[in-house]
This record gives sequence, structure tokens and C-alpha cells, in this order.
Amino acid sequence: MSGPEREDAEVLALVRQLPLLGAVSRVARRAVRRQASAERLPDAQIGVLRTIEAHPGIGPRAVADRLQLVPNTVSTIVGELVRAGLLRRDRDRSDRRAARLYLTEEAVDRLAAWVAAGDEVLSAALLSLDEADRRALDRAMPALRRLLDVLDAADGDEQGDEGEAADRGDTAHRASPRGTTSGPSVSGSRSTSASTP
Repeated sequence: MSGPEREDAEVLALVRQLPLLGAVSRVARRAVRRQASAERLPDAQIGVLRTIEAHPGIGPRAVADRLQLVPNTVSTIVGELVRAGLLRRDRDRSDRRAARLYLTEEAVDRLAAWVAAGDEVLSAALLSLDEADRRALDRAMPALRRLLDVLDAADGDEQGDEGEAADRGDTAHRASPRGTTSGPSVSGSRSTSASTP
């Protein structure tokens, strides 16, 4: 097998293993749900809460842009979270038509409890591996972050092509690879772990 053929085969082998990352995330979320006692929120609501937690006072349209969701979908989610007592919606003092979003104390406490549950579950799982496996996972993180950047950039290019349809609401909302799952972030990464309320 020539050099390029070998490289293609190695890349294909990696491609076929990448779904394992999604499986790890799904199983971790289930483990965290078993550990935590609070009622779990839908992933879309968590994505909105996490975005507002990171950017207090952000507006609904900016939340939609960050999560790559249709604005009407975010408006619906925001309404549900306000009614549930997890979000506060204030009017912008300089533009009364604009809303500013803030977490309530209940939302802050709830997210913190789930992060703690996620830390406990994932720490226990990692400690059950031997040191060589933990080192291998640690060494893989920079490459996974770079892969996320490449995929995210490609997704952004596609969004540009679909922007007009998305503005009309013709395109189903899509979650960013980093947008809807949540929990303790891997150091230096924009993505989050699987501890989701």
C-alpha cells in the first residue's frame, strides 16, 4: 500500500471510530441523570440557560445565533423558562423593544447542582481507568478541540448558504456541537461534558 493510500485508510479508520464520542456523551448523560435528584430539563432549554449563564443580559436573538437555532424556537424556550421561574426577562433601558435575559437564583442553583453531579460521575469513571488510559485521553484533547474547530468552521460556511432559508424559518433548527449538552467544561475547550440537568 502506497503512502497516500495508507493515509486514506488511517483517516477512514478514525472516521469510523468517531461515533464513539457521541456514545460516551449519551451514556455519561444517563449516568448523571441517575446520580442527580432534580428533574432534568430538555437539552434545548439547557443550551439556552448555559448561553445566558455565560453572557448575562444577552438578548434572545443573540442566543439563537450562538446556538444556531431559529429565533422563534428560542423565543418559545425563553417563554417556557420564564414561566418555570428559571429566567428573568428585563426590558433594555436604551431600547424598550429589546429584552435582556438573566438566570434566576433557582436556575443558578440547579445548574450548579448538575455540574457537581457530573463532576462526581465523570471523576469516578475516569478514576476507574488506569493511569495510561487517562494520559491517553488527556493527550487526545487538543486534537479533539482542533477537530471541533474544523467542523464548526465548516458548519458556519454551510449556515451562510442557508441563512436566507433559516430567516424564513424553513430550515429545522440545529444545535451546535457545543450548544446543547452542558456541564463542566474540559479545560481550554469550548465544548462541554455530559452533565446535563
